[in-house]
Amino acid sequence: MSNRDLLKGTSIYTISGVLTKAGSIIILPLLIRYLTPSEYGVIGALTPIVQIMSTILICGLNVAQMRNYNLNKKNETIGSYIFTLNTFIILLSITMYFILSNDFAKRLWGYIFDLGEINFSYIKAYIILGSLDALIFMAISYFQMEKRYKRIGIGSIVSFIVNFGLTFLLIINFKMGVTGRILGILAGKLFLISVHYLNYMKNSKFKFRKDFLKDSLAIGTPMILTGLLGTLINYSDRIILAKFSSLEVVGYYSLAYTGGLILLVFIDSFINAWTPVFYDKIEKNKKDKSLVNTIEIFIAGLVLVAIAGELFSKEIIYFIFPTNYYNTVDYLPYIISSSVLQGFVYYLSLFLFHFKDNKYTSIVSGLSAGINILINIIFIPRYGVMVAVWSTIISFILSVTIYFTIIRVKYKFSFKYIKLISIYLLSLNPLIIYLFESNIGLINFLLKLLYFAVALIIILRWTDAKNSASI
Repeated sequence: MSNRDLLKGTSIYTISGVLTKAGSIIILPLLIRYLTPSEYGVIGALTPIVQIMSTILICGLNVAQMRNYNLNKKNETIGSYIFTLNTFIILLSITMYFILSNDFAKRLWGYIFDLGEINFSYIKAYIILGSLDALIFMAISYFQMEKRYKRIGIGSIVSFIVNFGLTFLLIINFKMGVTGRILGILAGKLFLISVHYLNYMKNSKFKFRKDFLKDSLAIGTPMILTGLLGTLINYSDRIILAKFSSLEVVGYYSLAYTGGLILLVFIDSFINAWTPVFYDKIEKNKKDKSLVNTIEIFIAGLVLVAIAGELFSKEIIYFIFPTNYYNTVDYLPYIISSSVLQGFVYYLSLFLFHFKDNKYTSIVSGLSAGINILINIIFIPRYGVMVAVWSTIISFILSVTIYFTIIRVKYKFSFKYIKLISIYLLSLNPLIIYLFESNIGLINFLLKLLYFAVALIIILRWTDAKNSASI
């Protein structure tokens, strides 16, 4: 794939992602007018279930499928390969649902959530949503390798329309609250099943191969722990806040996380397009400079989006959101900055996946998640919700530092570390926090524009220095 193909792939992913995620942000003020902070907190507290379930059920097989795609295409075994992996996922999904939705499981769920405030049927619904996500990820990863970007992009947009269309119909016209939101999400995922997954499964061949499953699980299984631990880093704070604080606070915090959606869209779209390019390049030439230089453009783009969000989201929240959601602004700049660090993690992980050192991702994720959860459990009851945002930032910084060390020491790839750190710090420093927290007014708005302009000039000059030596 050429750089033009990479740009095309990233652009299509980004445009469709921005349309859907930005659309979510644009219509969010309307949605929260019909949901109380506590109701929004229920949705925020249960969201980790989808991530955890999809991570467990997919068993990293989407990664194995992408890695083995070319080999199976060449040997014409792709049909039985697809059938084998998906049969395993479907059987595992059915088994996990019955394990997690019976009366005994309900008592265990009660130790995590207050089932007096969160209906158990909501938990069961989110388990199903996680199962559907696992199947959708398998289909999308296949289409990524086939470079069918338009199919993925258009599917995302239509799914978004179905999702929120039904959500508003049920919430506004039928006063269904949280139930209406869950049914809207379900409808969007069922649409993707019909247009992506069923089309993907047409390529399958009714033949189960134990050797395919064994080989793929060997590649993918370490991803379960990595994915779960990553989810804990991202979402454990909401569960702990729900336990030690209130669903109303979880609602504010979850809404603040929406500010990081655009960054996550860019991260996902770039990584999805870069992954096949990365594998091609590193297999042909492990000294290809683009393997390490591309991260500068990637992080620079993330930081620019982050700075824009940090500087101007306060005005957006105050002018558009209901007054009972104003507390959201307290957490937003930190959460946005943590999303930039997440971009580092995604990019650097590709090196470990290529060298089949998934054990390191599990170890690093476990350490980071453990520190994150420990900080939250100890300090949230004492100091409140700001502990959650800083624990996330600390966890990601730890992961990024260890990944850089492993990649330099073991694989001999060296990055421009000081430049990358400097670019990141443009998104998190006392000045930008001061500007974010300053009162809304013309002078402060102009100061924010000045900061963004200076940051843009600095980033353009730094990323243009293509031939500068690695630190």
